[in-house]
Amino acid sequence: MTQTIPIRLWQGEVDRQARKFFGPQHQGLDLTVDEPGHLRFEGDGGFVELTIRPASNNQVRLTIANQGFEQEIKEFRQRLARQAAAETSTSD
Repeated sequence: MTQTIPIRLWQGEVDRQARKFFGPQHQGLDLTVDEPGHLRFEGDGGFVELTIRPASNNQVRLTIANQGFEQEIKEFRQRLARQAAAETSTSD
């Protein structure tokens, strides 16, 4: 499954949050692709692949491809949305 969403966070922040959330300290997945704007985590017979591209208005376009890990992706998206909302409200 693949989904693309706009997020009002900087590209580096989305990258940092993805590493923290899907990596060994939280979900325990192995980082198998580590390129600028492109991360892939694998484990438990599935994967999560993220492509993070700059967009307009201080946003990034986050594309998530996955096999499995639907609930984890939902939680990750919710975390990013909460962080973006908090940062937007403090900058107003």
